[in-house]
Amino acid sequence: MGPGEMSSGTIRSAAKVELAAPARRPGATTLARFVVTRGERVADQVYRTLRRAIIMGEFQPGIRLREVEVAAALKVSRTPVREAISRLIGARLLRELPMGGVEVVDATAELSEIYYIREALESCAARLAALRITEPQLARLDGLIAAAEAAGTRSFDERVRINQEFHMTIAEAAASPRLIEMIGGFREFFMNARWLSRYDRKGLSRALREHRGIVAALRAGSSDRAERLVRQHLKEAYAKLLAEPRKARKRV
Repeated sequence: MGPGEMSSGTIRSAAKVELAAPARRPGATTLARFVVTRGERVADQVYRTLRRAIIMGEFQPGIRLREVEVAAALKVSRTPVREAISRLIGARLLRELPMGGVEVVDATAELSEIYYIREALESCAARLAALRITEPQLARLDGLIAAAEAAGTRSFDERVRINQEFHMTIAEAAASPRLIEMIGGFREFFMNARWLSRYDRKGLSRALREHRGIVAALRAGSSDRAERLVRQHLKEAYAKLLAEPRKARKRV
């Protein structure tokens, strides 16, 4: 495939796409293995796809995102892509350039602020969940802890899935749709593989102990304790996130 050309997967009921931008252009990046289905609004799907790609590091900070290339790769018109890009600018994930076009923002630059917002949201959810959680939801949390113990450090994808489901189950138990939506959006910022891979066996064991303590507080209906434990759990995770790069620099 020559410079400037793009390839995409075969389109049937859904479109698996790949954007292979030319290596010599500064705005080159890769958009791969994403699906646009025909069952819901295309602009919303494009927005979620691009948002997740930026957060997960598929697009590197500073890379120019070209409307025409995204549209061609996803086999959609430029109109939903234009709408998605506008929303991403509003979400502070893309930045308009003085000479036209947009570039990807470095979301990690605002990591501290994002983490404090996430901490406030999830600790609030834990407080509400202690009063509203159901027995089936408690049983699901117990099962997720058991699944995490069985998975250990072997399967990275499985660990991510279990941890995400654990925290979102608590959010759902708060029974506040607006809060659930906000928590889901902010949690995505911390699903970047480079960050999640920093957890070793010792860190995972500590996280599991903290998860058990949170479930015990929820089962006891203790709002204060559940809120405090979730807040402390997130603080510990953020401290590890900040400490690991410093350790790596010391080893160099």
